[in-house]
Amino acid sequence: MLILPGPGRRQLFSVPLQHHRGHRGECRAGGASGGNGARNPRPLGLDAASGYPHGMSSETVTAGPQAGKRWQGGRLPRAEVDRRIDRLLDIALEEFALTGFGGTSLDRMVERSGVSKTTIYRRFGSKEGLFTALIHRSMEAVRSGLWAVELDLEDPLGTIERFVATYTDVAVCHPLGRTLLQIAVAEGRDFPHLGAKLLANAYEGFRPISDYFERLMAKGILRPGDPQDAAFDLQGLITQGFRVMVDDIAFVHRPGRSREIAERFLRGWS
Repeated sequence: MLILPGPGRRQLFSVPLQHHRGHRGECRAGGASGGNGARNPRPLGLDAASGYPHGMSSETVTAGPQAGKRWQGGRLPRAEVDRRIDRLLDIALEEFALTGFGGTSLDRMVERSGVSKTTIYRRFGSKEGLFTALIHRSMEAVRSGLWAVELDLEDPLGTIERFVATYTDVAVCHPLGRTLLQIAVAEGRDFPHLGAKLLANAYEGFRPISDYFERLMAKGILRPGDPQDAAFDLQGLITQGFRVMVDDIAFVHRPGRSREIAERFLRGWS
């Protein structure tokens, strides 16, 4: 639970943020055979090619307790750059959760992180750029976890069950994605583009599922249709609409739930 950093600040969303980059979820999906099917996804927000957070490089960053310190050669070590950028994004998520997108101040982030406003603008472009970077973090966690699921065209029930369990772990039970969704919905009237960004990234995050469904359709196991629509149908069965935003997500603990959802999906799409 977040602790308000000062008087007069209101907390909009509750989100446990400790070590959320490596966090695999507050809960576990019930009933998946052999675990959730995921095998060591990449850390959140890292670009697959460079290993850096999206849009980042090894340039000097001014941040943290050693703000302003120049390292040998005028550049920070890669690990230090990653640590400082990750810290900034952690703080950005805390601030968005505390006061919403509209109420979040870049000055407050500068004060807390030690990263200069010039550096923030250079790397992210704006406050919206920071929010987008957090969306990328969440999408990468989902996509990496789903790509790691073992696929079997001869056992669609078991494969979809593993997809359900993995998505529950890396998305439904992960504080990052759920908090971003809550913010986008709450601020939708004033900032509709936030929801549009989340939706665009959801299409990419669901690609492992939609690609598998496309193969099942080609084999006649699933009826013809749009694989992306099928992926969103499965996601809807998992999250039960807005329930994950307003209800205690303990309902995902129910034993056998992943199997039940997989069976229900196949009844609708076979």
